[in-house]
Amino acid sequence: MNAPIIELDHVSKRYPNGFLALEQVSLAFHAGEIHGLLGENGAGKSTLMNILYGVHEPSEGGVLMSGRQVIHRRPADAIAHGIGMVHQHFKLVMPFTVTENLALVANGERRKTLRRPADVRAFMARYSVDLDPAAVVGQLPLALQQRVEILKALINDSQVLLLDEPSTILTPTEIENLYATLRRIADQGTAVAVVTHHVDEVLTHVDRYSVLKRGRTNGSGLTADTTSAQLVERIVGHAVANDARIGAPRLPGSERLRLAGASLRPSSGSPGLHSVDLTLRGGEVLGVAGVEGNGQSELFSLLAGQRQPETGHVLRSGPEVSVALVPQDRHHEGLSLDLSVAQNLLYPRIMDGQFRRFGLLDHRAIGKQAQQMIDAADIRTWSANSPARSLSGGNQQKIVIARAMDQQASIVVVYQPTRGLDVAAAEAVLTRLAEAAENGTCVVIISSNIEELIRVSDRIVVLNGGRITGEVSGAGLSVKAIGPLMTLHHPLPTPSLEPLDA
Repeated sequence: MNAPIIELDHVSKRYPNGFLALEQVSLAFHAGEIHGLLGENGAGKSTLMNILYGVHEPSEGGVLMSGRQVIHRRPADAIAHGIGMVHQHFKLVMPFTVTENLALVANGERRKTLRRPADVRAFMARYSVDLDPAAVVGQLPLALQQRVEILKALINDSQVLLLDEPSTILTPTEIENLYATLRRIADQGTAVAVVTHHVDEVLTHVDRYSVLKRGRTNGSGLTADTTSAQLVERIVGHAVANDARIGAPRLPGSERLRLAGASLRPSSGSPGLHSVDLTLRGGEVLGVAGVEGNGQSELFSLLAGQRQPETGHVLRSGPEVSVALVPQDRHHEGLSLDLSVAQNLLYPRIMDGQFRRFGLLDHRAIGKQAQQMIDAADIRTWSANSPARSLSGGNQQKIVIARAMDQQASIVVVYQPTRGLDVAAAEAVLTRLAEAAENGTCVVIISSNIEELIRVSDRIVVLNGGRITGEVSGAGLSVKAIGPLMTLHHPLPTPSLEPLDA
């Protein structure tokens, strides 16, 4: 095996508030390999990446490149040493073109090679990436925006490519394409390190793995010598049954809400919705399956009351029916990142006038209630007063879900509830949703993870091209039954919808 390009040598990181994020971590990344970094939410994975990239400095230990210690006080130092990073939340200038985004980060000599579209195409061809150099980045799909981020990280001939949870936003097909690109990058001698929660993804695409647990290394090795059960046990400390049903089968209760012939016009990049009939009942988990981009966001907006159908109706069984939401984009729709964990958890109740004493907010009562929710949801935070921005993506997701469950709503609609969560946290979230249904709540889960939907749902409807192409339940809850419904061919819809008041 080749000598490592970059190493962490007994690195520890303690923040000013006393929180120890990393403790004596030693890891090595090798040229030509894809290295997967796994661990529970809050295990220290992103902190480790940020130390390598110069966002944070270690409290103890150091970073070695080709055996020599380097000091990264800022990202520019890391870039100068040949390290590129693709962050979970993109750092792109959306109104700029692909070429302009690349030129912004290219050094002087490399920038000269990007003057002609043909030069930009030649650079992209090295990694088999095919993008229009003149395309406006903000108009590209997320998967292609991510390719631009990868190209930015490589533009200065990086020896090391770091990616923080790159597959979180991608469909299964896009994940395959991502790793095909990463494999081409590794084959050219780059060391590729990927933070991910997905064990199957690591076993399929990654050469070597390392597990972090509570800020310490908890095993490294070759994926070829490792099983899924062994990896999961290293991550969570115990075995997790990832195929057993979550909760007992439930009998549906009374109708809570019904879509009757609900339609929305197609728009750019969206198929709309077409004569959707769907009944939501208390005491059940209804799964909504489908390849992302087939009407899921439109269905969410109708169930949330954010939009009204252009034809058809959304009918509630009574004025007391309420809906709590877990939106897909936790950063822009689910959280106020600069508010504290406590304020985010209790925001609806605070706005309702609760937690007031003599006309002022009772911060002690807010903190006490928030701490109970933090403990119940296993939110890894230094304090209830810490800003939501300071938490890992998975722990931010736990805040949004805990808040929705606290609202005691008739219906809870969750969109990609386990995206960005580790194995144990995902299991806990699905269990909590199943328990809510067992207590009479109608739970709607919109997800591209078919296996999870099968485990927790009482019935599943499939969205394809903005239409419901089928429903399965009981013995029919299987990938074999659902898969064909997701890929049925439909003619392009005609946007000839008449508004209700026409």
